[in-house]
Amino acid sequence: MKITAIALSFLLPFTVAFTSKCPVSMRTTAKAADAVAIPSPEKTIFDPLGLYSANSPERLNGLIKPLESSILSETKEILDPMRLYSDQSEVSGKETSAALPFLPRPALLDGSLPGDRGFDPFNFASDANSLQWQRKSELKHARLAMLAAVGWPMAELMHKNIANAFDLAPLLASNDRVPSILNDGLSHAHFPAFWIATIALAAALEITESVAENDSCKLDPTDYGFDPLNLGGKTDGQKRFMQEAEVFNGRLGMLAIVGFAAQEFVLKSAVVDQIPIFFKPLNVAFEQLMSGGAM
Repeated sequence: MKITAIALSFLLPFTVAFTSKCPVSMRTTAKAADAVAIPSPEKTIFDPLGLYSANSPERLNGLIKPLESSILSETKEILDPMRLYSDQSEVSGKETSAALPFLPRPALLDGSLPGDRGFDPFNFASDANSLQWQRKSELKHARLAMLAAVGWPMAELMHKNIANAFDLAPLLASNDRVPSILNDGLSHAHFPAFWIATIALAAALEITESVAENDSCKLDPTDYGFDPLNLGGKTDGQKRFMQEAEVFNGRLGMLAIVGFAAQEFVLKSAVVDQIPIFFKPLNVAFEQLMSGGAM
């Protein structure tokens, strides 16, 4: 009996403490639930992924704030080339480049020139004079590259036969490659008359062009009046189409010439032997491919 009384005396304080604290804990839990249901106005919530619905208490109470401050949002331009923003009113009205959609279109490249796709990442055309000079330079190199893209494989296919027909020594580089800076250099033309004639012809063309520019005021300085087959088009739409076709094919020709030189430098063989199906009759190309002569 004494032991039972002692045990009860020990358990009674714990029982009273437990029963007295239960309502407090329940009230605390209820208050916590109310705090979750009604967000604290002092706490700022960021929701860049839009996980909170439009009728959520956080959004209705104005607790969701943008990640960027209002100062930055007023001054920073927002470009959206991929149309990722659901609200296009947040996007800056500045037009992006068609070639580089993550950059704004350069001011002078407004699409009025043929072939203009807003590509000028290094700002070469910083003013009107630079733009005019760059345009002329591009078209000159484009026209030369288109001629070279045709002449390069033709030289590798026909040069030896023409040289043998006139009893002349072939001027191709090793493995019948076209001479270039990467292919054994440009020392195959041993006679100086070749270089004198080449430099004199280039200088005459440049001098003639410079004199003509000073004496005339052509709207299109790249138009030399050369159209013997009348392919330039009659209407404005046809002329625009042909002008853009010239620019695009010229750019492709510049890439092709660089590719020819790089391929022959790396593979040490003529480009007509590397991909004969593009340059030789089908029977010869298939025979070369089957024999493993092409790389």
